[in-house]
Amino acid sequence: MQDLTLSIAQLYPTPLDIRQNTRKILELMENAAGNGSDLLLLPEMAVTGYGIGEAIEDPAIRKALQDETRSSLSKIRKAGKRLNLDVLLSYPLFSGKRVFIAAEYLRSGKRVALHRKINLCNYAHYTEHLHFAEGNSPTVATGGKAAFGILLCEDCWHAVNGIAETLLGAEVLLVPSAPCVEDVAEGKPCIERWETITRGTAFLQTSYVIMAALVGTESNRFFLGGSHVVTPEGEILLRLPLFEEALVQVRLEASLLENTREKRPLLRNERIDVIRESFRKVGHRNAKMGSGR
Repeated sequence: MQDLTLSIAQLYPTPLDIRQNTRKILELMENAAGNGSDLLLLPEMAVTGYGIGEAIEDPAIRKALQDETRSSLSKIRKAGKRLNLDVLLSYPLFSGKRVFIAAEYLRSGKRVALHRKINLCNYAHYTEHLHFAEGNSPTVATGGKAAFGILLCEDCWHAVNGIAETLLGAEVLLVPSAPCVEDVAEGKPCIERWETITRGTAFLQTSYVIMAALVGTESNRFFLGGSHVVTPEGEILLRLPLFEEALVQVRLEASLLENTREKRPLLRNERIDVIRESFRKVGHRNAKMGSGR
């Protein structure tokens, strides 16, 4: 890893208005590049807005969204190349009859990694499992100055994903997210739970963790914001406000990552053989249970 300057956009996209959202994203890219950022991190489903699940069940709306998303990606890729800016962008990925919640890492306009959300949120007031397909693979993107693991929102709440990506070489874990509450009074307790997860992940994986969240309102849901940056020591380096749009820039120091991993070599000492055998046993047990034996 090299020292890295990162812009985090806490964004309020207009649901289903891809053209307007794209204009906003392009403006954010100009701002980030103009201020010397190497990378712009955007929240989950920044292109379309989060709550599109029911809309994509309508064939006509789905076709329009697919076409407009393709056009949006083309514009963003061209801008990334012109600005020499890396971007992590999240959008619905249409693949035959399936739709994934995806995040694409663009390095100066060229896709170098595509992540499909592994763990769909299917509890509380979240119903992603009703409309989207599950991804099946952890993702690490090679950026200009670091290796980035991609964890889409709920992915971060399942420790095995962060473990897999750091063992695959990730130095920074990027977490585009869209947490929401049904009562704004729940905002503070919700972000405290999030910080418990991100701080623990950063500390145990000796990696930077950057969470970028949506804001705004859709139906009776209030998107949280509260984006933040966690150091490899598990300390909050930067917090963004709750429920407000914001764009901030932060510098990640390579020396802090290197010193932390040297002082606390958890990744180097990981017993991958034990992990492999444990998951083999879990798979065997689940197969027996599924067969009814």
